[in-house]
Amino acid sequence: MASPMERRRFGRFLVPLTTEYNLRDPEGGQSLSGQCVTRDISLTGAYLFCEPQVPLMPGHVLDLTIFSPLHFLDNHDISHLKATGQVLRLDPPEMPNQQCGVAISFLDGLSFPTLDAI
Repeated sequence: MASPMERRRFGRFLVPLTTEYNLRDPEGGQSLSGQCVTRDISLTGAYLFCEPQVPLMPGHVLDLTIFSPLHFLDNHDISHLKATGQVLRLDPPEMPNQQCGVAISFLDGLSFPTLDAI
């Protein structure tokens, strides 16, 4: 049987990137937002580390902004990637006071925002 790593269409990059998420709660209409850090990312999804009490559930759709410093530009400019992703799975913390894991599948892929949107 093939391992999950072998079934992936695209390779994942192990890189910690600050990520902001926005969730519109379909029941209450309230907008929820927070910040996480990627463990890994690919063209089709990401695995995030979030606070243990994060109010996310499988099926939630998030608007994501992923930040990456561009060191070759004197550490002043920031590259922003945008994505819409669906929560596939939440992994509880392995030990107290650790972050939980959130597996995300990108619905439309990754994109760079236009200069007007930054």
